[in-house]
Amino acid sequence: MSDTGAALVSRSSAEALELPTILATLAELTATDGGKRKLLELRPSSSEAWLDRQRQSYEEAVRLLGEERLVPGLEEPLLPLMAKLARVDKTIAGTELLQVAGLLAISKRASDLIQTSATDCPLLTELAGSLPQLDALGRKIKKSLDRRGAVRDDASPKLTSLRRQVRSVRDGLYQDLRGSVDRYREHLGEETIPLKDGRLLLVLQAGAKGRVEGLVHGRSGSGRSFYFEPFEVVEANNRLQETIEEEEAERRRILSQLTAEVRSSLAEIDQHLEFVAELDLLQAAWRFAELCDARLATIGDRHDLVLKGARHPLLDPRLAELRRTALEQAGHTEPVVPLDLELVGDHRVLVITGPNAGGKTVALKTVGLLVLLSQCGLPVPADAGSRLPLFSRVMAMVGDEQDLLSDRSTFSGRLLRLKEAWQAAEPDSLILLDELGSGTDPEEGAALAIALLEGLVAKEAMAVLTTHLTQLAAAALEIEAAACAAMEFDPATDRPTYRLRPGSPGGSEALALAGRLGLPADWIERAEELLGSEHRDLRRLLAEVERVRTELAGEQLRLEQEVADLAQARVESEQEASALKDERRRLGARMKSELDAFRRDTTERLRGELETMLAEVERGRKRGLVTKSVERLFEQAPPVAEPEPRPEGPVVVGGLARHAGLGWEGRVEKIHKGVAEVSVRGKRLSCPAAELVPVKEAAAVATPKAAPVRLEPGEDDEVLPAELNLIGWRVEPALEALDSYLDRALLAAHQEVRVVHGFGTGRLRQAVRHHLRPHPAVEGFRGGKANEGGDGATVVTLKEG
Repeated sequence: MSDTGAALVSRSSAEALELPTILATLAELTATDGGKRKLLELRPSSSEAWLDRQRQSYEEAVRLLGEERLVPGLEEPLLPLMAKLARVDKTIAGTELLQVAGLLAISKRASDLIQTSATDCPLLTELAGSLPQLDALGRKIKKSLDRRGAVRDDASPKLTSLRRQVRSVRDGLYQDLRGSVDRYREHLGEETIPLKDGRLLLVLQAGAKGRVEGLVHGRSGSGRSFYFEPFEVVEANNRLQETIEEEEAERRRILSQLTAEVRSSLAEIDQHLEFVAELDLLQAAWRFAELCDARLATIGDRHDLVLKGARHPLLDPRLAELRRTALEQAGHTEPVVPLDLELVGDHRVLVITGPNAGGKTVALKTVGLLVLLSQCGLPVPADAGSRLPLFSRVMAMVGDEQDLLSDRSTFSGRLLRLKEAWQAAEPDSLILLDELGSGTDPEEGAALAIALLEGLVAKEAMAVLTTHLTQLAAAALEIEAAACAAMEFDPATDRPTYRLRPGSPGGSEALALAGRLGLPADWIERAEELLGSEHRDLRRLLAEVERVRTELAGEQLRLEQEVADLAQARVESEQEASALKDERRRLGARMKSELDAFRRDTTERLRGELETMLAEVERGRKRGLVTKSVERLFEQAPPVAEPEPRPEGPVVVGGLARHAGLGWEGRVEKIHKGVAEVSVRGKRLSCPAAELVPVKEAAAVATPKAAPVRLEPGEDDEVLPAELNLIGWRVEPALEALDSYLDRALLAAHQEVRVVHGFGTGRLRQAVRHHLRPHPAVEGFRGGKANEGGDGATVVTLKEG
């Protein structure tokens, strides 16, 4: 709540602008009585620091409310209970204790939501973090009471024991009385066993009194029967009554203890109540904004007031039901014509003229009410781009000021209010005066009004004035700091449009209104005659001015639209050009990526094909198949985007050459009809001579660009024996020899070989077999059979291809 609100706007001005009415309407959107009280007590503030904090809290709450509701509705009001706890030193009921626990639960849930949310909300986080911890009290209340507020059996060990005793004694009594029912059935009025004053009894017929031994406990409500206690159950009933009384005493003790704990934490509970009420107020403001498409107006500089699409909230049909509930008044159900109004730069005072019942007063009240709502930290029903200054004083005079009890006339009352306006006028004040100059002689009224207008301008106050006086409107046109506007009137329909038209004054259109209200035609015609030719000429002149203004406004609107269309076309053209440029860049990058991927894939397939062909050659296939396969694969490959510079000089027989695509090197043995035979590590390969690049002898040792197929030099692979003898070898050189032998065995297309390592210490055998287990060329291995050298040899099965 503002601490400067009383100085900002008087009660009469606030009521004239209907601030209490809108706050009462918005209070219907709260979920708790604490939030409702807080909203009703809200007052506009001129404190920039307070307003910044209030607006930031609202914005934080809006971000959180996008996730879930902060404050749920409470079934019972809390404020009377808090007052009762503070005022009366008595035990409160279990249901009231549950209300306290419910408040603490709501506060904890909201606090946890704020402090764990990913949304940045420093002010609400600070507020939630400052709350005293009362979780234990809330848990104790809920542990002691059930949902109806009754004390639970396990609220204390003593209560548990007493209630168990009550049930035990009662069960025994029921059993005994069932036997009594059977014995005395003919004397009983009914067979029920009622509980009266803590004792279980029978219902005896009135005529049976004295025929059965026992105690009578009074008549029934109908008077036709008696409550009767047989002598045999008197002692058990005494025990039951005593136990019930003890149980009741323990129940009251538990409630008293809980009440004492609540009362001792009353200040801390009040902090939680205030926290929930603050969140409830912010939540109600958010609901109002959602209902009316409201938003926080930008705080403008001094003398910078802009309203775009502003609506008076009490006229918004979306609030009609709330107004009916809050004020028992019928809500406005017709669409609201939005208000566009500006007071910027040198123009600080706006004089609004126009037809009767044309919306002048509504426009004035809309400005004032939205300013007050904004300085309460609340959203206002206006479009984005609206700006409102921070005023230190708002003064409004709307309607009559007559006071019969003080013998004050309407005009006297208005003069006193105008005096107040004169005194309140200062650079940071907003003065709102309705029907200025009315209520007295038109000439004197106009003189007073013009003098006041000049005074407001001289004091640099901002003001909105409504009037029917053409003299005041004319004076405003001649004052640089003032401006004119008129509520629009449609001559085609003789009806107001309720739209504010800046720039020129408008007529009152009193005779048109009289016609709409059904006044006699001859009366209106006579009034037209009495107005005289000068007035009619003035009206025609104003109509002509309005026609020209409308045409110019339409032309200006058309030109503005053309400029906007051209600007939009330029933006779209630039966006299309940028999009085309981006698309070309993306297409180029994609083509390069696909080409690189194709090259990599082709190279891998070439290598795989070459290895397969070499293996097939070693198995006796035709050598020409290699060349054909390589040629076929290279036909699929795309041209290299950036080929390496080709060394000068031709490929010659006897010279070294490198394959340009695969990277292997060898010595050229023969060139015939464009096909070269090259010796590569003991193997002859054929390829087109054009694919070879000459290599200088000194460069032959350089590392090739692409890893060549591994071909180990050695014995003629075609006669490689199927056995490797490692007897007498040390482990490390033996394993190196084994690797070399397995490579050559694969090239020689051996499927199975024998490795002889002897018996010895077994170390070489273990090393060989350990080495073979993960070897990529080995399918499997086993120890030799008796005719294969036994455990002194290992038979190795090689993988295919």
